[in-house]
Amino acid sequence: MKKALSLIIALIILIPNCAYAYAAPSATAISDAEGLLAIGNDPSGSYMLEADIDMSGISWKPVCFSGKLDGRGHTIYNLTVTSCGDEVRTTKDGNLKPYDTVFAGLFSVLEGAEVKDLRLKGESILIENFEHCYAGGIAGYMDDAAISGCYVDARITLINHAVMTGIGGIAGFGCGKVSGCITDTELIFEDRNTTSRCEQFMGGVLACGAADIERNDITVHGFDSCRGYVHDGGLVGMYFACGMRTDADSVCDNIINGFISFFEDNPDRRAYCGPAFGEHLQMPYYFHGNTDNFSRLETWDYETVLSPEKCSSPDYAVAVTPSECSAWGFTTRTCKGCGYTIVENYTPPQHSPGKWETEKKPSYEKSGSEHICCTVCGRELEKRSIPALVASGSCVLDLHSALLDTGDTLVLKAEVLPANATNCAVKWTSSDPAVASVDESGTVTALGKGKAVITAETADGFASDSCELTVRTRLFKKLLNLLG
Repeated sequence: MKKALSLIIALIILIPNCAYAYAAPSATAISDAEGLLAIGNDPSGSYMLEADIDMSGISWKPVCFSGKLDGRGHTIYNLTVTSCGDEVRTTKDGNLKPYDTVFAGLFSVLEGAEVKDLRLKGESILIENFEHCYAGGIAGYMDDAAISGCYVDARITLINHAVMTGIGGIAGFGCGKVSGCITDTELIFEDRNTTSRCEQFMGGVLACGAADIERNDITVHGFDSCRGYVHDGGLVGMYFACGMRTDADSVCDNIINGFISFFEDNPDRRAYCGPAFGEHLQMPYYFHGNTDNFSRLETWDYETVLSPEKCSSPDYAVAVTPSECSAWGFTTRTCKGCGYTIVENYTPPQHSPGKWETEKKPSYEKSGSEHICCTVCGRELEKRSIPALVASGSCVLDLHSALLDTGDTLVLKAEVLPANATNCAVKWTSSDPAVASVDESGTVTALGKGKAVITAETADGFASDSCELTVRTRLFKKLLNLLG
């Protein structure tokens, strides 16, 4: 008995805790730019995208984010970032020297956050800053954050006037985990610091820091004009925890393509640049399965700022490619001199919907269905149910008997219930058309002496009502008047 009682008490205690443990917080759905901007009002919340979002013409200021964002495979496109967030965090170089630093990206800072299955297309980040600064396609700074299954198509430009600075295709500075992501980024760094040598970092995934980096497909086109110390890598500019707490120990199974073109205008030359890391002050314990087609392109022409554009005054030819059923549209600007192209102003794939077509007719017992397809590719775009038919329950005439003289007319009215019956029309008939006729509007005409029954029946045949009609001759009426 005591054992049974103890078991019951234990279950009472455990059940609420289990229920609480498995209760998943609901995510706020985002389907437009306004919803995306509202993340700043609750940066620790949970969010999910329900549609592709066009950020053209939107003034976007990066925010610090510590919640969860599930892109669900949707795309944020035409995002432009021209300023850093308000957040300041401490970054450290390879000598653990601290710097108060600001950040730019979709987010300025990710702290304990999770971003997954998000696509960024046509992202443009252009920052000129006199403060220590990092920029990244998704975040300028990450601390114990996880980024997975994301796609980043971005052009990131950072013009530096400070010391501690860098660009990452996915994140700038920090620690965390990046897995299963795809990038195609153009990273452009220009050093305008004329008073001191900068600590510069550039990486296809992470500019500076230590992270678990696994199963990513990275394409980077880097351009680095540096008067300080270069740390450039296909994955990470400098792999080092930089004083941050992290258990990162795996850089595995990544594909690295592209190049970083750079110069280091510095007599104390370091010029770190490699396919995985530019420099590593520590190595991940697991480092295997990485493949690359990466080029280190160093130049000693310090007068020419490195840039994908080769013409100082480019003249662009503009071509617009419209979107198709399964392909994005975009605008291509091609320099007539050097052939460099910029792809921008994306438009999402768009089908050409036809008309709704019935695939299953409804009955009075069961619902039906209909769908709409693209007139170009034939893909089913939407399907919806057709409610079951509603039968008429009653049909009531306003008169059930009437006396007419030949030549007279009478309009009968029928009320069909319920009002939402699928077919409220009625069909009128006369039992003796020689006595009285009735038309489709319920107008009765007396034609000859006698009796006739006028019937109104609902179109679906479920209800009816009748009026008994007596017709007398007009002469009989005159005799009654004389006698009266």
